[in-house]
Amino acid sequence: MQIERMPLPGIGVGYTLHTSEGQVLGVVCHRSGRRDIVVYAPGDPDTVERSVALSPTEAQEVAELLHPVATIDHVTHLERHREAVSVAELPITAASPYDGRTLAEAVARTQGVSVIAVIRGERTITAPGLGHVLAHGDILIVAGGQQSIGALSRALVHTDP
Repeated sequence: MQIERMPLPGIGVGYTLHTSEGQVLGVVCHRSGRRDIVVYAPGDPDTVERSVALSPTEAQEVAELLHPVATIDHVTHLERHREAVSVAELPITAASPYDGRTLAEAVARTQGVSVIAVIRGERTITAPGLGHVLAHGDILIVAGGQQSIGALSRALVHTDP
């Protein structure tokens, strides 16, 4: 897919892309942080069919929904240089099926990994119980084998818990 970037003087930057089905979409990035998602009329890329304005926070939420990637951020300064045990940070994204569900539900299918803390905003909850309810934006600090951490990471973004 090709994305075209175009400066919009006094506004910000515009991006246009063509989908595989021939639809033309645009994103206007305003200097204020606002984002407009634009759908152009079929066959006429100069006519806006629909647009939706998003605040910076809303744009971030939509981006997370569109790009649910299993990301493992290793906490290298805490690792003991052993292949058997790793410590990693796993985010609860907007797309996570475990947003609003308990830690027990999130880790039930994964063996070999322990959640040692949950970071929520400025708070760190150490040794959270299995009844701890997860929320979008939480970061789980986990310890375990790399394969187990990878399995939990994938489960946290999978759309069918």
